Amino acid sequence: MLKKLTLLLLSLATASATAQVSPYYGERKFDGYHKNEISGYLMGGSNVVTGPFFGQAATYTRHLTERWSISGAEQTQFYKQLYSIDATGTYRLPLRYFSLYFDGSVLFNHYHRWKTNEMIANLSVSLESLYFDMRLGYSVVHYHMNGVDPAKETDSGYTEPPVMTFGLGVNVLPRTHKWNLGLYARNYDQFYYENWNINWGVRFFATLPLDMKLYGEFNIRPAGSISQLATRYETSLKLGVKYVW
Repeated sequence: MLKKLTLLLLSLATASATAQVSPYYGERKFDGYHKNEISGYLMGGSNVVTGPFFGQAATYTRHLTERWSISGAEQTQFYKQLYSIDATGTYRLPLRYFSLYFDGSVLFNHYHRWKTNEMIANLSVSLESLYFDMRLGYSVVHYHMNGVDPAKETDSGYTEPPVMTFGLGVNVLPRTHKWNLGLYARNYDQFYYENWNINWGVRFFATLPLDMKLYGEFNIRPAGSISQLATRYETSLKLGVKYVW
């Protein structure tokens, strides 16, 4: 009898320990209930080219399975006269303490003021843990000017060599906490991929009732390449809400 009781207690202890170290699957994962996500944000700021600017963006994501998802997004920047759309496919590989995300994206930007179209293709892999996230990949960027006479202008189109996509972020609290603050540095945003110009910023989020989340970023974008001493190009503030169902 004592032997059976000891084995039972050991079994319960093992089960409890196993439950306490459950795997971390990532913030972007399908939670098993909400297959649809929609998020939208307002963005305002100032840069040295257009001065003050204001815009909005919205993204819809559909979780096809626990690992596969697709999303589409649009952006309008009014003073910049910039219009954007993009599409992304994502595969999530869950590991014990972090998740890996493999993303393939295509992006179209139209700069109405300069009559220029920008097409971008990006492949990236992201690592996301409770406190830390990192992204690495490559982008190909092509520019095309509208209304240029090929007989008079030979550089109406240009494709940049493939450039590296990279980003780092850290949170002050676990990512699963109901609110959080963090810092990040990266050479991309949702609707653009730079060469080596790094964006520095502060991010935050807070869980709201009714399956909603508040999020935002304060971003500083210098004009020089990999230099904190470079002249300021742009500062901006982004504030948005995410809803799942």
